[in-house]
Amino acid sequence: MSILTKNIGDFLLDVVFPKKCASCSKLDTLFCEKCRSKIIFLKTQNCPFCLKITTRGRVCPSCKSKSALTGVYVIAHFDGPLKEVIHQYKYEFVKALKDDLADVAWPYLEDFPKNAVLTCVPSSPKRLAWRGYNQAEEIAKILAQKTGMRFYPSLLKRTEYKIPQTQLRRKERFENVKNAFKIDRKIDLEGKQVVIFDDLVTSGATLDACAGEIRKMGATRVWGFVLARNK
Repeated sequence: MSILTKNIGDFLLDVVFPKKCASCSKLDTLFCEKCRSKIIFLKTQNCPFCLKITTRGRVCPSCKSKSALTGVYVIAHFDGPLKEVIHQYKYEFVKALKDDLADVAWPYLEDFPKNAVLTCVPSSPKRLAWRGYNQAEEIAKILAQKTGMRFYPSLLKRTEYKIPQTQLRRKERFENVKNAFKIDRKIDLEGKQVVIFDDLVTSGATLDACAGEIRKMGATRVWGFVLARNK
């Protein structure tokens, strides 16, 4: 495709489907500055399970024996414009919002070691076929480019998909993802830190299930890194 043909195609798309803010519908932007300024960033981090305040979202001593996670770092509250943008990205298939969401996330990933390995929560084949892309992977690719972290998108695969986590209560979520993830790509992670990216965390069950498999590859620390916490 020539540059001229591509430019004409982009122009026609903008005419038929004009770009507008996913939150307030302002034209010529997918996530305007005014709506970005309304994001409520977390001032403190919490244990992902009991929500006790901890440094950088570490799993607290009381929950540590029950989890493979080192901690979960959450950037913002799942509320307001950010909630609307994530919803459009995941369920309205506005894939182009990956760049805006990566812009929100990457400054906070700078706190992690550059030699850490970045991966993401895998989608089930059913979800991948429905959406056409793994929403976590698309953002994580950009984060890896921005930070220089080594990225393995296929570190894990989802072998089971029972009931969507959103339809379950907290305790049921842990049972629902038990044995749902398996190692897809055997990589020596001995002595390394691994960061698992996902868009949302609620109970921490999915991230914990992923962390359990990653620990089998020798990782010493496994962190969750997410855009927002859902209530």
